[in-house]
Amino acid sequence: MKEFIIGKEGTQKFLIPLTKTRVSRQHARITIDDNGVWTLEDLNSTNGTFIIDDEGELRQIRRMVIDEFTRIVLADQTQMGFSFIAHHVIEDDPNDYRAEFRHVLEIHQKALLDKAAMDLRLKRRGYIKYVPSMLAACIGLILTLFLPSQIKVYGVSVTAVFTTILTAVINIFQGNDKSKQRFSDYYGKFLVCPHCGKILTEKEFQMQMCAACKAHS
Repeated sequence: MKEFIIGKEGTQKFLIPLTKTRVSRQHARITIDDNGVWTLEDLNSTNGTFIIDDEGELRQIRRMVIDEFTRIVLADQTQMGFSFIAHHVIEDDPNDYRAEFRHVLEIHQKALLDKAAMDLRLKRRGYIKYVPSMLAACIGLILTLFLPSQIKVYGVSVTAVFTTILTAVINIFQGNDKSKQRFSDYYGKFLVCPHCGKILTEKEFQMQMCAACKAHS
């Protein structure tokens, strides 16, 4: 079994600067058992240990089984806290972020697929806006052909009211679509540099390197 104490005076190979004042000297422990199971445990730290869970939410933990690529947050996500991907504790070279960067690239590829599916769904939903006009045209044609001439004017009024109501309902339905915002909020928490935590741009993904700290795949 492997054990790593994480903190400003921990046994991890990477440095946690003294400027990270909310991180305890021995803040948390990561163990990897003989079956490859990773466990994260808070060591009664002053400001807590957190993870970014599968929903992209910050979640405080006491002790839990984690994934090799779980993002861990010590204390908080301010300049006084510290975050890293669990895998980094097993890197012999603390400046080597290639494995973590490749993992972020995999998430980016999934994000591109999800975005393409979302864009297609929104495009199809956009066709709905033509439904009122099409229905109005059909109803108007039917009324013109079958209603007696003396009450056709009432048919036109009914058609106009129906079209207005249906258009309003569709506009409300489409106006409340927040899928793009949810998409950005979710992936924005994962598509970050594994070293400095900077949100990576599409250009940086194409280069496969963070422009700020030069971490790369």
